[in-house]
Amino acid sequence: MYFSTTSFLAVLTASIASAQQMQLNYYSDQCSSYLGSVEVSWATNLYAGPPNCYNYHFGTFANIADCWAGGCVCDFYQGSNCGGGQLYEQAFGGGNCVLVDGANSFACYYGM
Repeated sequence: MYFSTTSFLAVLTASIASAQQMQLNYYSDQCSSYLGSVEVSWATNLYAGPPNCYNYHFGTFANIADCWAGGCVCDFYQGSNCGGGQLYEQAFGGGNCVLVDGANSFACYYGM
C-alpha cells in the first residue's frame, strides 16, 4: 500500500489545524487568582490567514498561558463579533497579563 505525498500532507494539515494552538487563562485579579481557561484551536496565521473571532466574556484579566503554534497573539474587543470599532487589549505569548474586563470577544493568531 502506498500513500502519496499529497495524501500525507492533507492528513498532516488537517491534524495540525484541529490541534490546540494556545491556551488563554482567565483570572479575577492580575493573573494570580485563576478562574478558568479557553483552549484555542481556531487561530489563523497573522499574515496569511482569514480573520477569526470568538465571543467570550469571563474574568477581569487574561494571559496566553501556552502557545504551541509559535508566535501567538490575541486581540480583545469591547463589542461582540470582534466589533465595537476598537481594540481593547492585546496579549502576546510569554509573560503577559492584560486587563480584559469589559471585553466581549477576541481573535487569536499565530506566526508573529
